[in-house]
Amino acid sequence: MGERELSFPWPIDLGLTVASHGWVHLEPWRWESETGTLLHAERIAGWVGTIAVRQRDPRTLAVAWNGFSDDAAAEILRRAARWVSAEWDPAAAIVALGAGFGDEAALVGAGGGRLLRGSTFYEDFIKTVLTVNTSWSGTCRMTAVLVAEPGGGAFPTPDAVLDYGEERLRQRAKLGFRAPTVVAATRRMLDECAIDRDGHGRPDSFDYDYLTSFKGIGPYAAAHCRMLLHDFSRIPVDSVVIAHLRQRHDTSPAEFIAARAECGAYLGLAYRLMRLREKFAVAEIDLVQPSPSAY
Repeated sequence: MGERELSFPWPIDLGLTVASHGWVHLEPWRWESETGTLLHAERIAGWVGTIAVRQRDPRTLAVAWNGFSDDAAAEILRRAARWVSAEWDPAAAIVALGAGFGDEAALVGAGGGRLLRGSTFYEDFIKTVLTVNTSWSGTCRMTAVLVAEPGGGAFPTPDAVLDYGEERLRQRAKLGFRAPTVVAATRRMLDECAIDRDGHGRPDSFDYDYLTSFKGIGPYAAAHCRMLLHDFSRIPVDSVVIAHLRQRHDTSPAEFIAARAECGAYLGLAYRLMRLREKFAVAEIDLVQPSPSAY
């Protein structure tokens, strides 16, 4: 086992990041609420192990691992930093949200506003595809098969997905119509060097137009991927968003967007934080000192 620290120039709240959306419920994530520890199985240089992070103080996370040598420390810290968007400077978001979304801006200042991300862009991309036109339980099942079979306990690399093949993706992993999208997108991103063999990608490779140029990737999936790359200018509108706005705010996505134009490039973040605050309000959890058991 090994352990290091990740330190940041701004607060990052691990619990709020975990609660930001549903990724933590998808394999190979684990969230130990009793200890506030987030775990993720990884494959690094052919070895499969586990990375765990927990909050040490508002600007520091403790990162521990099992199954890897100390030689892998730099890559381990790189992946853990990506989970919590360590490089994202929240200053502009706090200013943009301050007028119309004061409570949400305060939440960003306290270390929120970060959506939990996978270790690679490829993991986030494939998981996003697996949310399209299905139930959440279906997304969980499909992801679990990918981790168990082509992934061998960790999220599969692009080559592992291609080797697994469209037929097994369709039949064994139950991806159905998503299987050809996954195969074609994986092959194209590799061919165009948008991702490497481990699935890491350059953020500037994945603008909205590039993502929607993939067959099977529509506005929702592209906007969701862009949010995970810190482009918060769009709300990823799906049936859940439509139902939420209708039931809780008696409005439509178009009306909600038009009424909050002052958020500009951070409209999607404002919406996500509003949802997070509502979630905590229902659970009667204090957002200033959130309890790990809420997640």
